[in-house]
Amino acid sequence: MDLDKIIDAISEASKETFDRKKAVLSFAEYMDLLAERPYSLTRNAATYMRDLFDGLGWYEVPGIDGVTARWRLFDDPFECGTGHVFGQEEVQNRIYEILTEFVERGRCDRFVLLHGPNGSAKSSIVEAIRNGLEAFSRIDEAPLFRLSWIFCESADQKSMGFAPDQKLEEVASFAHIEEKLISSRVPDEMKDPPFFLIPKRRRISFLEEALEKAPEEERAGFRWNDFILKGGLSPKSKVIYESLLRSYEGDWKKVMRHVRIERYYVSHRYRTGAITIEPQTTIDAGARLLGHGQMTGLPPVLMHETLLEAHGDLVDGNAGIVEYSDFLKRNPEANKYLLTTAERGYVNLSNLSLDLNQILCGTTNEKFLVAFKRDPSFTSFKSRFELIKVPYLREYKKEAQIYQRHLEQVSGGRHVAPHSATCAALWAVLTRMRRPQSRLYQGPLSRVVKNLTPMQKARLYDRKEIPRGLTEEESKLLRAHIGGLAGEFDAVEEEFEGYADAAYEGRRGASPREMMSLLTEMAVECDKDCITPVDVFDALPRLISDPSLYSFLRIEEDGDYHDPAGFIDIVRREYLKHVAGEIQKASELVAETEYHRLFSDYMLHVRAFGTGERVVSPQTGELVTADENLMSDVEERLGVEDDFPGFRQNLMTKIAAFRLSNPDSPIVYEDLFMDHFDALERSYFTERRDRIVALVEDALAVHSGGAERMVRDRKEAAIQLVAQLIGDFEYSETSVGHVLGYFQRHHGDLEA
Repeated sequence: MDLDKIIDAISEASKETFDRKKAVLSFAEYMDLLAERPYSLTRNAATYMRDLFDGLGWYEVPGIDGVTARWRLFDDPFECGTGHVFGQEEVQNRIYEILTEFVERGRCDRFVLLHGPNGSAKSSIVEAIRNGLEAFSRIDEAPLFRLSWIFCESADQKSMGFAPDQKLEEVASFAHIEEKLISSRVPDEMKDPPFFLIPKRRRISFLEEALEKAPEEERAGFRWNDFILKGGLSPKSKVIYESLLRSYEGDWKKVMRHVRIERYYVSHRYRTGAITIEPQTTIDAGARLLGHGQMTGLPPVLMHETLLEAHGDLVDGNAGIVEYSDFLKRNPEANKYLLTTAERGYVNLSNLSLDLNQILCGTTNEKFLVAFKRDPSFTSFKSRFELIKVPYLREYKKEAQIYQRHLEQVSGGRHVAPHSATCAALWAVLTRMRRPQSRLYQGPLSRVVKNLTPMQKARLYDRKEIPRGLTEEESKLLRAHIGGLAGEFDAVEEEFEGYADAAYEGRRGASPREMMSLLTEMAVECDKDCITPVDVFDALPRLISDPSLYSFLRIEEDGDYHDPAGFIDIVRREYLKHVAGEIQKASELVAETEYHRLFSDYMLHVRAFGTGERVVSPQTGELVTADENLMSDVEERLGVEDDFPGFRQNLMTKIAAFRLSNPDSPIVYEDLFMDHFDALERSYFTERRDRIVALVEDALAVHSGGAERMVRDRKEAAIQLVAQLIGDFEYSETSVGHVLGYFQRHHGDLEA
């Protein structure tokens, strides 16, 4: 190994990166860059953060109340390993709306407070934004610059070092001189943008001229605001600037010789533009006089000036984001300065005032917010706050993503069987459901809502699945009111264990944090070579065994709702139905296309029967009347017992309504009539149950190596079943045995 070559290569790469990223510039070089990028280099904190959102973009995902936007920022796009937020699209979009309001007003004039139960991803949301800012600040399209003041020894004593006869007094800028010639460097701790050095009148004309020549994307984004028009230097830099300007008798160009522009990067770890403030009793900023030791290299003109250096959390977080963790656990007196700071963007210290350019946000537990609302001071804070509710998720597929990722991390390399995370997620979501208030609804919708079970409600939120047995009118009404159903308790407060508390759906229930702790314990204790849903079922009773530990276990049962033990049985049954469906599909006793073919033929004959038209016979190719026997057979499989004309009319009405609402979308029967396809699948399963059970027993024998005497056809079918489960449904060689065994033991529990 040639260490010299390695060191030289590292040094060369470092120098190349330093130059490419324009890590250090003179003020003239910065002005050139500003002329090229008048928008990018004049963004305030809100604009910079919104551009982070826009730069990564968004995509559509299903939401409780229909399709919604999801921002890629919350998908851990920079692979930080933290800050991946599953679900919570409503929160993401509200944050973006608030940022847009800040941008339009030209200032950050509200404190953004995320509130919700423990473990609802409040801190993870802030962390995702913080991670994004750190990565964004490192790309060449989004540089951040601050200034430092550079002072050197007398020009009579030192030469530049680049040329023997070049004197310091002849140098246009001290930004690039050798470090040994610098007697003092005074950084601007507020990280104010260097264009604040341009006098305000000249600043406007300079930017106007730059905008005329700038690229279209720079012109399109630029907005005049107070940050650009009125922004000024920090108190310390202002003193230095004015002292030098007097010393040079107004020669601004000579003052700029002392300015070095430095690129910096947002870093939570190093407290640069991203700060988390923990609950404490001290003020979050202060000022101190620069000590004599620090001032020995300053020119005489500054020796008698009072240079106050700001310090503290608000200073370190300036030009970025400041998060107040557990905000309402702080001493209330320590928060009162925010009444002015949040609204007007400055903080008054004992001996100076600081203009701030930062997003102020915080997190708090719901119960603290409810208590705070009853405090006399809340009225003053209310107008300065943007409250964003962060409830527990109510869409179990999104919740399952949390647990799938966690199980993969704690499984020790073992296979995590399909549905393990989903079973945990479904149970957790069921504990969060609230019985609908039927009195809030009119007509047939009131009856439908009254009869909704927790499982039906969970399916409605997650899959938009309408409960079986509803008429088309009832289905349409329920589908139109999903959003209202989900927001039914949003403004409700109820007494819980002697205290007033928020009662919105998602306020109480099993916390993802508690669930992940349970799954970790389960994975550690599991002695099998894979983790399965059965392990989840076995672990859940431990979680609910001691009601004193978790408040959701102390909620009084309300019919089918708030029944954690009963929910375990419900999830077991759901899992068994999924397993039965997978085994039926893998067995290939019924082709996947058979359901679609049969239902398509049925709809063709229903349409012809209703209009009196004739259909083409697939056997003869001749026109024939609608086949009532075929229709009756399908309707029997669908469980239709009476009013066959009404049932058929409902189908046609549903298709017509879909065409009216989606004129450009093709009709996909499997999506439009999901419950009917499930019914067809169940009917075929019932017919073939004995054959499927026998096939599963053969597959277990083959899998365990005990099929030596099995006849060839049975053995091949069993081998094919195992292969299909592994290939199509992502089971492993080990977990497939567990799922087959579970089905064999429990298939009798399936509903007929």
